[in-house]
Amino acid sequence: MAPYITLAALVALLVGLAAGKAWERYKLQDGRWIDRRRARESPHFMLGLNYLVADQIDHAIEELTLAADVAGEPLEIHLILGNLYREKGQVGRAIQEHQSLLQRANLRKLEQASVLLCLGLDYKAGGFVDRALEAFSEVLRLDPGNEYALSNLEKLYEEQHLWNEAYATRQKLAAASSDTQRPKHQMILAFIEDELGRDALKRMDYAEATRHFSAAIELDAKSTPAYLSLGDVQFYQGRTADAVATWERLVATTPDRGYLAFSRLESAYPKLGRADSFPDLCRRLIAENPQDWRARLALARHLSSRHALREGLDLLFEALAINPHALALHQAIWEMLSALNLPQTLVDRYVELTRSSIFYLDPHICVRCRYRSTELLWQCPHCHEWNTFVEERISPKDQDVALIETTNSER
Repeated sequence: MAPYITLAALVALLVGLAAGKAWERYKLQDGRWIDRRRARESPHFMLGLNYLVADQIDHAIEELTLAADVAGEPLEIHLILGNLYREKGQVGRAIQEHQSLLQRANLRKLEQASVLLCLGLDYKAGGFVDRALEAFSEVLRLDPGNEYALSNLEKLYEEQHLWNEAYATRQKLAAASSDTQRPKHQMILAFIEDELGRDALKRMDYAEATRHFSAAIELDAKSTPAYLSLGDVQFYQGRTADAVATWERLVATTPDRGYLAFSRLESAYPKLGRADSFPDLCRRLIAENPQDWRARLALARHLSSRHALREGLDLLFEALAINPHALALHQAIWEMLSALNLPQTLVDRYVELTRSSIFYLDPHICVRCRYRSTELLWQCPHCHEWNTFVEERISPKDQDVALIETTNSER
């Protein structure tokens, strides 16, 4: 956890320094010279930064407090100090530090916005949602294009499941972004559309749900949950052919996530008189990606249900060579071995393949905050970022951990 505290503190530091730079610029434009560079050039300031990088927050606070005293209590250092108190978990003291800055006379709009932004982060960390919403909204009144305030406001709306407000806020962020950032914004808007569709499903408003899921796919052609949900709605409505087409489109568009539609397709194909379509699909995916162990697992289970146990076991042994640590593979193998009365040659082959294996239940990890989950999540419950989970894979040879999927957010 320590590296993440340091990272968060550094981000807080940058916010404070940015406010300080802007403040210094505005004061010079008025022709009033205030030597705020003295604070940044003091040994206390440099020591404070060194302690901060070394994750020695208490020493950093001590030195930065001395630096503030040397320079006549500059606003920017007190912004940093308040942020550091928040990172230490002393939210009450952070709020006190930042509220005191608002009492200063002659604060300019940009200065006031910077302090309110930090105060909003304090309130958010303390769980004071209404106050945080008010603070961020006030920042946007003073500085309508403030990306920090918009981003934090959106996260608060998401945490409260206020999806319409979150969508409108993300649209404002997208409107102010560069072309290179547009795909990321569209991806997040697609996830929010999917959440709006899920809310419509709870109301049994299938038309509204369909509209939102379709809009999500229009925004991001690789929006996996939207394909799954849209196909589910179509299936519930008796439009099996449309549902199958939607799920097949998911497999074609994002083959690494296609396994999420396997059970749906396997159940739906027979209703269309296409019982052979599922094994054909699995074989095609294996041919296109020889490392696809999930397609082998799905095909093996399908064959097992049709009493082709030997063929299924061969597929599972192939999958095991690719990913020997996946618990789902071992469970399927033992089910088939048991059904075959544990033939010694097959048991020996299994033992040889798994001699150095470490079993796990398909773990996934957030690439932003390292939160772990046994299932694929679309939004991290810890850092609240979208589409940051990847499957964690242990190399069969050297046991090193590897992240084997690329998230859509990094496309």
